Formats: sequence, structure tokens, C-alpha cells
Amino acid sequence: MGSSFAERALAAVGTARLSRHAPRAVGAPAGPRLELCRAALAHPLGAPPLGELARSARSIAIAISDASRDEPRDELLAALLDELPRERVTLVVAAGTHRADAGVVPSRFRHLPCVVHDATRADRVVELGSTREGTRVRMLREICEADLVVATGRIRPHYFAGYSGGVKSVFPGCGFQADILENHLLKADPSARLGRVDDNRCRLDMEAAALMLPGRLSILDVLDDCDGNPVAAASGDPILAHRALARQARELFVVEAPRSPVVVVADRPPITRSLYQASKMLPPAGALLEPGGTVIMLAECDKGIGPLERVNEGIYRLGVSRQLPEGHRVVLISQLSPDVVRESYAEPAGDLGAALEEALDRAGVASGVLLWRAGECIAEARPGGGREAGNALVSGA
Repeated sequence: MGSSFAERALAAVGTARLSRHAPRAVGAPAGPRLELCRAALAHPLGAPPLGELARSARSIAIAISDASRDEPRDELLAALLDELPRERVTLVVAAGTHRADAGVVPSRFRHLPCVVHDATRADRVVELGSTREGTRVRMLREICEADLVVATGRIRPHYFAGYSGGVKSVFPGCGFQADILENHLLKADPSARLGRVDDNRCRLDMEAAALMLPGRLSILDVLDDCDGNPVAAASGDPILAHRALARQARELFVVEAPRSPVVVVADRPPITRSLYQASKMLPPAGALLEPGGTVIMLAECDKGIGPLERVNEGIYRLGVSRQLPEGHRVVLISQLSPDVVRESYAEPAGDLGAALEEALDRAGVASGVLLWRAGECIAEARPGGGREAGNALVSGA
């Protein structure tokens, strides 16, 4: 075990009462990430090479994610700026509805012009129309006025967009707050699920919004395993390139495990640093949890809950709870005070050992399931799969 909050808690109780399952780690990188990105740019999918697109582009915007996303910004930018004329490039920190600053820009690129998106600023966005779903689309002026926009990201499971990456750093990343929240209402649709993209109404609406940009839109995405080992990269058309990596991602992130009335979800920072982000660990448990069961979530939440109403309503009630079975309950083990946790959708618990014992006794079973690196999981119930005692490790756990 390492030194994260969750790893310390798990080490304290051992694995005797938990069957541990995790996404697959490739073991050895497919190659240096920078070289994978360069190769992807040399062979774009469904689009001309980026250097060719840049020749006629008077202004170029590169969108990078904010600090809530663990992404290899340095290599992504290094590969792109080998192809693009730096004097025409503006970096955009795509914060979505989060608060952000320019600190995520790697130090060697901080000499470039940089805009940090603030989704609350109506004076900084441009009206582009509405999608077929009726989502109004207003986006950051610097993105709308660029002749060429490059969206960057890392492919990983996302609880209602299917996977992250693709156009997400453009919309919702650079959208106006009201429009982002309107799109996110689609997370209640049954199609908006982990690992589902081609017929996912929420994901398709994001893509429709991003494609309303007046300029040319391209992407550069990377795929890493759960340990951060580079696996692949893709560039070019924002849909084709994203789907190519999403197909590969399934092989890494799908985890088969038995059904259980007790599921523990845990991961490493940054996803565990607020309840706003840590809530994304719950949907994988929904594929395994029996009705009336308990999910125990390990997340330090040292940055707090996040916007309370949005966490309780927009994230949990509208999205996450729909992917969990009837009668479920969520127990949170964190650094937050019990009174603070009680304001959220979760029940507080101070100790994993005691919480696990209580949940197992309540269910009348001897052991439960642990999803380690739950933020990187797409869980599927093991075929045949009722309850399973024992503590076998899934490959890669």
C-alpha cells in the first residue's frame, strides 16, 4: 500500500473481508508519451495534419483541463507546439463550472498568452445558437474567435459522458455556466452511462455544441492505464479520434466482479479531494451493488464537499443515484466532520473497519467487494454472478 488516504485506510483493515478488483495496468508503457503524441499528430484520423490546418489560421487556441483533471499537459503541449506557430497560440484553461487558475500551465509554456475560463462571465462569451436537444450554446470569446481550436484531454471513464476527452475541454469546458448545466440535465437519460458514447444523448449534445464553433476544431487525446502508463494517443477529427481511443479504453477499464450487498470504492487524489469529484466513484459500484446494499466511499475530501446543492441535486440525485439500485445507502469515510457530511447525501463514518463490519453484519454476509481505482473503473457483474465470498484478486488489482 502507498500513502494516500484510501491506501492507509485499506492497509489498516487488510483484505480478509474484501475481494479486491481494479482496472488493468499494462505493466510497461507503449512508449514515451511525447512520442505517442507526435506520432498521433503525424497520422491524424479523419482530418488534415495540424500543421497544414495552422497555415491558414491567424489565431489558434489550445484548450487544456483545469487542476481537477490529472492530465499530461506538458507532453500534450510540447507535441502540439512542435506543429503550431507559437506566436499565434493562446492557451485556454477549460474550467467548465469549476474555479481555476493558470497554475496548471506547465512552467515552460507560461510565456504564452493564457486565458482562464470563468463560466459565470456573460460578458466573455459568444452566442452560437442551440443544439437539437435545445441546449443553448455560449462559449468563451477566445475559443469562438480562433480560426483553429485544439482540444486536449485524457481518456478515462466518465459517469455520464461515457468517457472523458474529445470535445469536453471545449464544451462544457469553455461553455457558459447556465448552458453547461442545461446540457448536464441529460445525465438523467438512461443512455448517459459509464463507457457509453455512440448513443449517449449527453455526450452527443456536448459534441453538437462544440461543433458549432466557427473555426476548425481538432483534438489531441491520450490514453493511459490506471497507473499512468502511456498506452496510445489519437488526433484529428474530434469524433473519430475520440472513438478510436474509447474502443481501446474499454480493454483497460472494464472490471468484472461479483455482485455484493457491500461495495467499497476507493481511489487516489485528485478525484478523492472533494465530494464533488469523489461522487464519480459511485456509478461503477452500481453495476455490482445489490438492492438495499451499502457503498462505502473512501475519500479524504480535504477540499470539502463542493457546492452543496449541486453535489446533492445535480450530481447525486440527477445522475449518480440513477445508476445505483433501489434502497442503497452511501457511507463516506473522510476527513470531514460528521456534521458537514450529514449535509450531503452521504452518511458519515470515522473508521473503515467499523463501517465495513456494520455493513456486512447488516447484510448478513462475510465479505464484500472492493473497487480499487474506482474513478478509473467500468464495473460489470461477473457472468453467473451472485454473491461471492473469498478474496481472489482480479488481474491488475
